[in-house]
Amino acid sequence: MAHIPRTIDGIADALPSAKRAAFNAEARSTEAADLPACLDRWWGTAVLEAAAPAEETGPGGTVSMTTLTLRRIAAGGAIDWDELDAMRRRRGARTIDWDAIDRARAAAGAA
Repeated sequence: MAHIPRTIDGIADALPSAKRAAFNAEARSTEAADLPACLDRWWGTAVLEAAAPAEETGPGGTVSMTTLTLRRIAAGGAIDWDELDAMRRRRGARTIDWDAIDRARAAAGAA
C-alpha cells in the first residue's frame, strides 16, 4: 500500500471510480480558501477505502476497534502507534483487522 498524497491527483487516484467522480466535481467547484478542508475530508475517505476493513460493525451493531482506529487515522487524529504495536505483540486484541490497520497506516504515510 502506497502513501496517499493530500493532492487532487493523489486522492483521485486512490478513490474507486464511483467516488472519484463526486470528488472531482467537488474539488473543481470548491473555492480556493475552502480547498484544504475539501482535500482533508476526501483524503480521509481515500484512506478508509484503501484500508477496506473486513467488517464494519460487530455484534449488536457495535463499531469494531478496527473501524474506530481507521476512522481516527482517516480524520488525521493522533494515533499511539507504539501502543497499537504493543497490542499486536500481546495479541490482546484478536478481533482487530491488523491488515486493514496496516493498509490505512501506509496510506496515511504514518511511520
